Amino acid sequence: MKTAQRSRPDRHKLSVTLADRRTRYLVSRLQDGPATVRDLSIALAAADLDCARSDVATADRQQYRRRLEHHQLPRLTDVGLVTYPLDGFVRYVPTALDHFDVRFPSLAEPDHPSWAAVAAVLGRAYRYPLVSAVAEADSISLFRLANRLAGPDGTPREFAVALHHVDLPQLTAVDLLTYDPESRTVANTAETESVL
Repeated sequence: MKTAQRSRPDRHKLSVTLADRRTRYLVSRLQDGPATVRDLSIALAAADLDCARSDVATADRQQYRRRLEHHQLPRLTDVGLVTYPLDGFVRYVPTALDHFDVRFPSLAEPDHPSWAAVAAVLGRAYRYPLVSAVAEADSISLFRLANRLAGPDGTPREFAVALHHVDLPQLTAVDLLTYDPESRTVANTAETESVL
């Protein structure tokens, strides 16, 4: 029997899970109520193939069922977004996202453009405070930001290197902020507040 975790889900796993449009579609579908794996596989195939549920071929349904059972449902169960007990019905767990400060778009809109930004912010625990600091300051230097995020026990230099090479390029790629590597300046965008 597979059940949802009761503790806070792993940030990175949740980030990867929510970055996938098909996974968001499944959660959106489950908000309407429990569904069998067969029903979910038909709904997902129909959405992907842009056809009516009644037009989904048996081979397509079976292919989507394998994907669900071997990839998507284990991932969703692992991060606590669904339960999949012995009764055969998959159920959405509405409290799974309550542990995070991030403002999530509606799960009823799995194609909402903010999902990429949310997934990027969830990737590391300090990304929400990072985006929040940029939103407050409008523009901030990389080293000031690193000092602020590292806190009294952190090492700002190591933080600055990670921000420069990993975090800021990823957050820039989803339009949450801008980063000029030459001047080492981080600035907010129109989308910065979308996840706060």
